[in-house]
Amino acid sequence: MKLGIDATELYPGAVGGVRTAVLLLLDALRQYAPDLEIQALAPEPVETPRGIRCVATGGPRRPFFWRRSRHLRRHLRGLDLFHSPVIAFPDAKIPVTATVHELPFVENFRLEGQWRALVQEHWLARAMGRCKALVAPTQATLRQVGIAHPAAPRITAVVPHPAPPVERTSHGHDGSLLFVGRLDKRKCVEALLEGASGAMGGEIRLVGPQAERRRRAIEDVAERLQILDRVRFMGVVDANALDDLYCRAAVVGLLSASEGFGFPVLEALARGVPVVVAKGTGAAEVGGGAAIAADPLNREEIAAALKEASTPAHRQRIAVEGPARAMEFTPERTARGYLEVFQRALGG
Repeated sequence: MKLGIDATELYPGAVGGVRTAVLLLLDALRQYAPDLEIQALAPEPVETPRGIRCVATGGPRRPFFWRRSRHLRRHLRGLDLFHSPVIAFPDAKIPVTATVHELPFVENFRLEGQWRALVQEHWLARAMGRCKALVAPTQATLRQVGIAHPAAPRITAVVPHPAPPVERTSHGHDGSLLFVGRLDKRKCVEALLEGASGAMGGEIRLVGPQAERRRRAIEDVAERLQILDRVRFMGVVDANALDDLYCRAAVVGLLSASEGFGFPVLEALARGVPVVVAKGTGAAEVGGGAAIAADPLNREEIAAALKEASTPAHRQRIAVEGPARAMEFTPERTARGYLEVFQRALGG
């Protein structure tokens, strides 16, 4: 099978869960689907896992315009299937599949805003009309897909992402609370600060892309809670620095009101670091019994969860159960799941 995969998420400097998912998927297919002939397609050369061929098509650099360009369509000739890691894809004469990471507008319309909600709804409707099959990383995302388009679950398979590789585990902590992700409204960082203000006394480290407007809003909350001196806006850090931050953290908090998967959950658990997540989300599903779930709208519940996660007894338990949970998310399972989706899209 000749498979083309949209690799625009791998642009130099790109960060985020989708980029991680694409890299891990390519590597999983390379290892466990050796009969696939894979081409990673992008307007310009991007770095791909060893053994994966990158094809620079030329054309517009912005993904929105590139996916509609003749440059991409020309390179689709000779392929059997095209997969998009997001629900935006080209008009193609070959079968197309796509991954739906999450649809936050379904359950959090107020946080997403009308414009983003309309865009997400448009792309899902288009995917239903043109994709042969869809992939969701968790049952939580599948639930959102079903709410947004009742017919969508019939062509959607749940295939979890693999856990990112981790080279070392935590052997101590400095009392800090770590958040990893964009400072979007739906990430509920303000709720995390409110819970932490009375539950933890260490630094609160915020890692990831940080728009100035959101940073100011979070600073205002921290100042009101009188913990601004403990909040560290660290921005995007390299892999070694992030590894160090995980290993030094007492707790990792991810209280997103909507989270399709939540790589920080696996990255923390794989290192034996306790995690607090939001109830009913993909992050809670990924963490399973190794994560403590709390209502992101309930400050007292968040504080209680953080206190429990900080106890020596819980940390000792997660030192064993956390890595074991992360090891369940294998690249082999991801590769086999995607292969089944690709074969179904081709009528197999």
